[in-house]
Amino acid sequence: MRRWMVAWGTVMLVGAAHAATLYRWVGPNGVVTYQNTPPPSSATHVRVMHMRNHTSPSAVRKAVRAMHPVVLYRAPHCAPCRQVSAYLHRRGVPFRAVDVSRGQAVLRDMKNKTGSTTVPTIMVGKQVLVGYIPSALKNELTAAGYLKAPKD
Repeated sequence: MRRWMVAWGTVMLVGAAHAATLYRWVGPNGVVTYQNTPPPSSATHVRVMHMRNHTSPSAVRKAVRAMHPVVLYRAPHCAPCRQVSAYLHRRGVPFRAVDVSRGQAVLRDMKNKTGSTTVPTIMVGKQVLVGYIPSALKNELTAAGYLKAPKD
């Protein structure tokens, strides 16, 4: 009986060592934070994620894409749109590009989803960024969980 209890306890400890908890929350100043410690009581929109140490990087990327898909609303001859696209490619962020010049229905859909008709407009999950402000896009992608670019 004692051997069984020792074996069971060892299995439980090993299982606990392979699991990690990650907390995501929004602070009072609107900043999104990810940490392995529980958030302060002033935090809002708290999300608890149970990760396993053997989770592959590709599984993490897949989970981030599912939780925070990136959509770029762009026009064909828009230089800032090309800059956003190049940055996303450089950083390795998968995104869906929507050409708003393809018709009024596309433009209406963009307006309904983002509240904007300006290009470029970028959606990272539910967050909307109008125009290309590199630092804002970088911070939003990082907050969403996308890996940093090699030179970021």
